[in-house]
Amino acid sequence: MEKRIFITQKMIDQYGVLNGDNDIIHYDIDYARQRGYKDTLAHGPMVMGYAAELAARKYGRDWHRRGEIEVKFIAPTYPNEELVVSIDDGGNVVAKVGETVNVVGTARLR
Repeated sequence: MEKRIFITQKMIDQYGVLNGDNDIIHYDIDYARQRGYKDTLAHGPMVMGYAAELAARKYGRDWHRRGEIEVKFIAPTYPNEELVVSIDDGGNVVAKVGETVNVVGTARLR
């Protein structure tokens, strides 16, 4: 199962308002570039949320009571990129932009 999401700066901004993460690296491109990134960064939990959404579809109602997800962030996710998130039959999660793996992990029921 997979989901494709075109990440925008507006989505990053709105996520920051929702979760209270106002770190400037998510909003100020000059600051992000000074830190060695090509653009502002999407929030890690935002990207993980797309994986959790697929896990909820995979496991159904049980996910909300017994689901857990572990992820490792491999590469940053930037605005104006298409993120492709997938989950396989074993619960393995991958988020990629093109050939670059951004996040890997596992979603399962306890």
